[in-house]
Amino acid sequence: MLSMVLGFAARRELIPRNPIKEVSRMKAPKRTPKALTPEQIAAIREAARHYRTSAETMGPKSDGLVRDLIEVMLGTATRIGEVLALRKRDVDMTADPPQVHINGTVIVRTGVGVLRQDHPKTHESNRVVAVPAFAAEVIRHRLTIIGGEGDESLLFATRTGTPLTPNNIRRTFRKILEVAGLKDLKISPHAFRRTGATLLAKELGMQAAADMLGHTSTSTTKAHYAEPDRTVKSAPADVLQQLAPKE
Repeated sequence: MLSMVLGFAARRELIPRNPIKEVSRMKAPKRTPKALTPEQIAAIREAARHYRTSAETMGPKSDGLVRDLIEVMLGTATRIGEVLALRKRDVDMTADPPQVHINGTVIVRTGVGVLRQDHPKTHESNRVVAVPAFAAEVIRHRLTIIGGEGDESLLFATRTGTPLTPNNIRRTFRKILEVAGLKDLKISPHAFRRTGATLLAKELGMQAAADMLGHTSTSTTKAHYAEPDRTVKSAPADVLQQLAPKE
């Protein structure tokens, strides 16, 4: 906008030239992906387990939904909307290990409200992922809760079975962080996705992390999700030992 105004002034010969054309863009500082530490995960789990469960709690007590949601997000490295879109039909607990099919997401559309979209964020995000035992146990618990309901039933839903609003989940999550003493760290549910990406990249390589997250290439995973592994490996030292002075 400023360039347009000064350009107009230059054309009207009110100023000799447009100075904005000689100004370079400010470079935004590069942000390094940050995974949660084991201590932070433990604190979040503990706070979520006891959130609004005491006898002194005013109003309705927690039904454990956000607590369960945290475990599934940790175990699948998925986006919050993808987990909220999981249906009974998307889960295969007979597989070894169990699997979930990520094929949708929950969105909020102006004039319509909250709804389940029948495709995830990108084409590559449509994927089947294996689920670790701790998350599979929670999914079995959610399946028990919805019981004899149809295959289209959501694992995580309102009391009437409709999709949950992601922002409401984030609001509850912030309260859990406050209980955990982590309020000032500005952790969002997306941190679980970065944490999973970081662990997968470290143990199985960046490509495995990208595949799990549904990325088309490892560049996105590396730039925005996997925290750099700065651990010094011993192999380079063994190779460089060849440069040792001859005795």
